[in-house]
Amino acid sequence: MSLALAPMLAACGAWVPMIAGRGLAHTGGTVDKLEAIPGYCSQPEPKLLRRTLRKAGVAIIGPGERIAPADRRLYAIRDVTATVDCIPLIIASILSKKLAVGLGALVLDIKTGNGTVMTDPNRGRELATRRARRPC
Repeated sequence: MSLALAPMLAACGAWVPMIAGRGLAHTGGTVDKLEAIPGYCSQPEPKLLRRTLRKAGVAIIGPGERIAPADRRLYAIRDVTATVDCIPLIIASILSKKLAVGLGALVLDIKTGNGTVMTDPNRGRELATRRARRPC
């Protein structure tokens, strides 16, 4: 969804700085897909990121040491502790990326079904509406 929606929003005049995630377990994330393109830089210097946003209106990057470093740790923790589907950790991961770019608005696409982290649509709804703090 991200690969289609972000350029469409940019074409309408929105600025879309997107810090996307990698895949966990068997899923392939947006960054994994983009890094399959020869020459794609998923962790550009901030100067290149700003220049790309000014020119194209959209930049899809991955978290790194300089931008959203907490997300790399959260992904690693979820992967090695078998908590990939832990909703509080998913929320922390999402927010660590989104808050890093200082967004004024946020649109989330929560995928459910076969081949996703949220295979059950009800768990996807829970992720979308989660407010209370509960353990994994």
